Amino acid sequence: MKKQYLFILIPLIIAGCSSTSETQKENVNNESEFYLFDDVENIDSVEAALPVKSEDKKDSVNQNRVENKQHELDDADKKNDKFIIQLGAFSSKERAEIFIRENQDKISYLMTIVRKQQNNLYVVQIPPFQNRADAESVRNTLWKIIAFKDAFIVTE
Repeated sequence: MKKQYLFILIPLIIAGCSSTSETQKENVNNESEFYLFDDVENIDSVEAALPVKSEDKKDSVNQNRVENKQHELDDADKKNDKFIIQLGAFSSKERAEIFIRENQDKISYLMTIVRKQQNNLYVVQIPPFQNRADAESVRNTLWKIIAFKDAFIVTE
């Protein structure tokens, strides 16, 4: 009886190990193609400007945060910062060029590729805006297009 269990158990173990190896091989082949957004510190955040429903005491704290955020935004406008809308980031220049070819006709702004040295990514952007309000307006319009639903604002 024990021999029968061994004859059944050994092929099952071997089959289980071989399928794991095949899965690992597939994962290695798929790693070369990926879509990644640039990890930028100066990301426009809508969450910081949204008030949180809570008690009156907490509402006043949130209001102060919103006012501070608005003050920071005004300071950024005064510093002559440029507000750039980033549409995507890619691991290869070819992927960025394909993205532009497929989507350039959807917007009137010229898309450009910029290589970021710190993370070795090819970033697709549109020309900079002089103030945040204009950049936010364009970004909100871009969000309505599926290809640009992840667009965000960076400052330089």
